Amino acid sequence: MNKLTFITLLIPLLASCGSASPNMPDRDYVQTHPAPKAFDPNRTQYTCATWTPPSDTDAEAEQWYRAATLLHAQSWRRTAQELQDMVILYEAAASRGHYRAINNLYLLYTGTQGAMGDLFDQRPDRARKWLHYGLEKDWAIAYYWLFDSLYDGHAGYYDPKLGLAYLQKAVELGVPLAQYELARIYDIKLKDLKTAQVLLDCAAKQKFSAAMYELGMLKAMNGKLDEALSLMHNAVRYGGEKGGISALILTDIFGESKGFMQEFSAIPADPVRISAYHELYVALQGTDTTSGNIFYTFPRLDEVLPLPPAKTHWKGIYSAMSKEDAAFYQNPPDTAALAADILKRGIVKKEEVYWSPRPPEPPEDHGL
Repeated sequence: MNKLTFITLLIPLLASCGSASPNMPDRDYVQTHPAPKAFDPNRTQYTCATWTPPSDTDAEAEQWYRAATLLHAQSWRRTAQELQDMVILYEAAASRGHYRAINNLYLLYTGTQGAMGDLFDQRPDRARKWLHYGLEKDWAIAYYWLFDSLYDGHAGYYDPKLGLAYLQKAVELGVPLAQYELARIYDIKLKDLKTAQVLLDCAAKQKFSAAMYELGMLKAMNGKLDEALSLMHNAVRYGGEKGGISALILTDIFGESKGFMQEFSAIPADPVRISAYHELYVALQGTDTTSGNIFYTFPRLDEVLPLPPAKTHWKGIYSAMSKEDAAFYQNPPDTAALAADILKRGIVKKEEVYWSPRPPEPPEDHGL
């Protein structure tokens, strides 16, 4: 499975209140809790359960989280110090029970996106801490993390069959990321595209941009062009990696040649929309020399860049953001100063977030 799809869920998740224990017991959850019902590969009926994440009430934790995402978005361009500042900021937010920060830390510590790059090894002990925290809180997304651990051997767990049972449980609890990943399993491994589309539709209805993109491409292949166009446009609205890819595809759809999107040949070229979607693509995905930010979302997209035949009022990416987001991203906080203040106040212990970089790989021995 492509773990890059994880990141698309980080944007709409809300944060929780509460306090995270600094010394969480390292119990084996699968030995102390009854297993969910086994995954049935022949199952074809799913209802679109929906999910409401925990709410966010801690303003300071939210500030730390958002500052951390600025560094997270730099991807491989981060320095070792910036990466550790990012972890400090996430850990501080997580210590207040911030939902999205804990989600991101689980991903970082398991390295499911190569999130630590070549600078640091994975930290399964830290991943297990936050996995257990989520399970203790009975968060629906934690059953998805447990699936990931069991299925791919992260955080000290490994039992793919049991992992699928927890994935199915997360689907039944309405976690859109789980709905999306199970759709991929039905498509790729079980060769059941019909059930896969049912699950993609469930995730898309919950504003999950990766599902919108996948479903939009399927609709285009099936000749349902209006639905496809709407899905890809909305994928851009909700950001993430696949939101960026959708923006790139939309530049083709509104272009002269249509590229590989020949199904949309009847749509006239529109230079304003081409330019706008290209700007959105670069904002989310970056270029060869600049980082994008997949944490961007564009809730005002229909106000400034509605689909035809409505007129456009495009004034750049900030015009499509909420006013709060536009102000934040145009005047970002000093992430290094925030991280230093967290350590100074003892919110996070330095020894928990500073560890030795991975030693360089030895040179290859070519027998010379």
